[in-house]
Amino acid sequence: MNSFDIGTIILSSDYKVIGINSYAKKILNIDQSSLGKSVFSYHSQKSQSKIKSLIEKVQNRRPDLPTTMIVDVLNKVLMIDFCKIHMIDKKHSHIFSMNFIDVSRATEAHINPKNGIVNIRKFPIFYKEKIIFLNASSIYYIQSDGNYCKIVTDNHSYYLHLTLKEILRRYSGTELMRVHKSFIVNLLHIKEIRPIGGTKNIIIFDREMIKSVPVAKRKTNELKSLVTSNKIFY
Repeated sequence: MNSFDIGTIILSSDYKVIGINSYAKKILNIDQSSLGKSVFSYHSQKSQSKIKSLIEKVQNRRPDLPTTMIVDVLNKVLMIDFCKIHMIDKKHSHIFSMNFIDVSRATEAHINPKNGIVNIRKFPIFYKEKIIFLNASSIYYIQSDGNYCKIVTDNHSYYLHLTLKEILRRYSGTELMRVHKSFIVNLLHIKEIRPIGGTKNIIIFDREMIKSVPVAKRKTNELKSLVTSNKIFY
């Protein structure tokens, strides 16, 4: 069972930082004198749009799916959860609470020297009130579901609050490939690329219980080349 310290930041309804615990101060390098500033002032112009998008996701998220999201801040990988707290207050009708844990070590996070982006080797998943870390080798495919994705293993499926594009941007291995606008597959688990008429193909996995996945026409040749030549490296 993993044990993590929890950072907590309280935002006003207009997104000013009005409270922070000691662990969040340490991780984010924020001192007491910085309280009262807009949360956007702690981030570069480039990152501000991401933070705004994050807050919008919180207010429009699906109640039936996990609310945790993965972000990188100061070269750390944080697993965060936002919640909106309604207030009986003349100044603020509501505030936001952001709780996070640093999962950099558990995800084997590292800086990609090619682009400076924080990459991970394991996927952090919030499942049944605990956090698990999935190795890519256990994944058969990942399916897009709006701003979420469904990760399918041999015995479970999990939801992660990332898009397929963000998955590939953050993962540093080479065994995952996007074969369709809605699917990423693990090349190591492909048993067969099967034609189903005309130019259409599907992927058959090495376990019968795993459903087949469609292949986009423009990805077919690249996929076949990788599978037949075994160009998969670690």
